[in-house]
Amino acid sequence: MILRKPYALFIKYFKLLHVIMAALILILLFRTFTLYRFFNDYLSDYQTAIANFVPGDVLNVYSFLLSMFIIIVTIALLSVMIYKRKPKFLYIYNIVVYVLVTVLYGFCYSSLVNIDNVVLDIRVTRAFSDLSFLAMILQGISFILAVVRATGFDIKQFDFASDLQKLDISEKDSEEIEVALEFDSDKAVRSVRKRFRNAKYVYFENKFIINTILIIVLVIVAFLIYFNIGIYTANYSQGTTFSASGVDLNVKNVYITNTDIDGNRIVSDNNTLVVVKFDVKAFGTDVLNTGLITLRIGNDSFGQNKTLAKEVYDIGTPYNSQKLGSEFDSYIMAFEIPRELSSRSMELKMNDNLSYVKGQIGAKNIFVKLSPENFGNGEVVSEVNLNEDLDFYDSVLGGTSLNISSFEVSDKFRVDYVYCYGTNKCNNSYEYVTPTATGNYGKTLMKLKATLNVDETINMPDLNDFRYFINLYGTINYKIGDAWKSADIASQSVKSTAVNEANTYYIEVPIDVKDASSVYLTFNVRGAIYRYNLK
Repeated sequence: MILRKPYALFIKYFKLLHVIMAALILILLFRTFTLYRFFNDYLSDYQTAIANFVPGDVLNVYSFLLSMFIIIVTIALLSVMIYKRKPKFLYIYNIVVYVLVTVLYGFCYSSLVNIDNVVLDIRVTRAFSDLSFLAMILQGISFILAVVRATGFDIKQFDFASDLQKLDISEKDSEEIEVALEFDSDKAVRSVRKRFRNAKYVYFENKFIINTILIIVLVIVAFLIYFNIGIYTANYSQGTTFSASGVDLNVKNVYITNTDIDGNRIVSDNNTLVVVKFDVKAFGTDVLNTGLITLRIGNDSFGQNKTLAKEVYDIGTPYNSQKLGSEFDSYIMAFEIPRELSSRSMELKMNDNLSYVKGQIGAKNIFVKLSPENFGNGEVVSEVNLNEDLDFYDSVLGGTSLNISSFEVSDKFRVDYVYCYGTNKCNNSYEYVTPTATGNYGKTLMKLKATLNVDETINMPDLNDFRYFINLYGTINYKIGDAWKSADIASQSVKSTAVNEANTYYIEVPIDVKDASSVYLTFNVRGAIYRYNLK
């Protein structure tokens, strides 16, 4: 293989290379200064700082490419200095500085890409501020040295002379050299030692060229590894908001179940269902491409099952290409998996189809580490008494709460009201609220004054009606003598036809509840038991 030594070319354009390098250093110096100023402002008033800052204008793919180009040019100039046995400190210093600057940019980028959705820890912010300031100083020194070399370089000091004839450029600097890369295969097979010795000879005879190539290759490989692991692949934990494919997304909860809200099994005995509940809003596009999302367990991947997602509507609203708005909405996705995999580590994988847009870097592969929750095992999670708040935490109802301020049982309740007719003519009147005549068992009425506050992230409008809520989750337990009885609350609710009584509900219950010494309501929310003592 014939190669031409490049030293004469580098020496000839020595000043021009330094001019280019100084210009690139100045660009990155300004970007580092902008970072430093942002982190300082963030420490003072993070809302104002975010409002005036666009991460993509400071840190994008060009920032990393410029830094990489400076390193490569510096390595090339360093090779000339090594070959000519001239001072090398500036170039070694430059390489170290811009490797560190690139690493700093990488860490800053990973923190700033979602700056609109997360609040940075003050310690992290202060560290970034200090490191940015240090990087400014180091880059400033690099810039000054590059300018000196570009404008005030005395070529005689380096024994190159002032023209090409005195640059110490000899025929050796441009001569063609032959690198012996061929070996006798028969001899190589017979003698490994001889092959190794010949390889050593080749290396030492061409040490400079080989070392230069290796350094450049290592730098490029290091950047590629960093981009693929640190940039093109992003890892998040559950509960972290991130941007991908034109949306902002946050995985809030993950549940493992086999049944619907009524306890009916909806998957085969060998399978189970993983339900992922997430918040999402538009960030460039108003539809989430769920085809990009899979559930990964080890080397196995599973796509979502939209049919089964509809069976667990009590956990959340299945996402089915609904239009997204500027505010977060809550949805679910469901994945059917083999039962034996349910105890293994899981992650949600999203293939981002926006890996590079307008100079900004986006992760191609996003992984969210999941922490699945099993539903309750029938144990009482919380128990309260009359006029106390019952919070449905540790369940799919999240921040939902219930307060029952009064409890009565009777065969009929009188409701007084004022009946008006004509012009300013009103009479006092009343009506009796009684159980319905349907059913094959004796019924009486339970009157409750209750306030139900449903978690705003639950997209089930009917759930805001206490009658619907108690029919869906509730049973009544009562004690007659020494025996406890229970009954589902599945009958129709009764209400006054003349008056709309706010937060007052009449619920049909078995007639012997009138004689009970103790009464409580049980709310079974997918195996998590919540008890409200009424009497």
